[in-house]
Amino acid sequence: SLDALAQVDGVSLLVAGDGPDLDGVRHAASARGLDGRVRFVGPLDRDSVLALFRAADASLLSSTWENFPHTVVEALAVGTPLVATSVGGVPELVRDGVNGLLVPAGDASALADAIRRIVVEPGLREQLAANAASSVAHLERNRVYARLEAILHAAARR
Repeated sequence: SLDALAQVDGVSLLVAGDGPDLDGVRHAASARGLDGRVRFVGPLDRDSVLALFRAADASLLSSTWENFPHTVVEALAVGTPLVATSVGGVPELVRDGVNGLLVPAGDASALADAIRRIVVEPGLREQLAANAASSVAHLERNRVYARLEAILHAAARR
């Protein structure tokens, strides 16, 4: 995602969290001349993460592999569209052109183009954001629990 960011002028990236790769990411951002365009805010509590998603123009997921990324659900649930790689379970959540933009994994140019589209294409970000929360409403806790309860009741009747 840093290579993609370097291709798109006027866009900044906020990185939340920490981990063993953080120093390498910091170094890579600096090596690409992205100082000032990439900010590292460290670990955040859930409410702060959700506030960050709400404030963002888009959430970025550039993974080469994912199962069912909760970060995608959280971003969409608060109305933030995604720019994401089409890997694993991501396409089950992000529908290209509906609530986000999907690109092939490992393609920095395609990722840069998608980021650029979110920023410059008139109305696109707003259209994707308008569809974001409703696209994951079926995953809301009370709905999931109600479905699980119905399944358990049906199984108990057998």
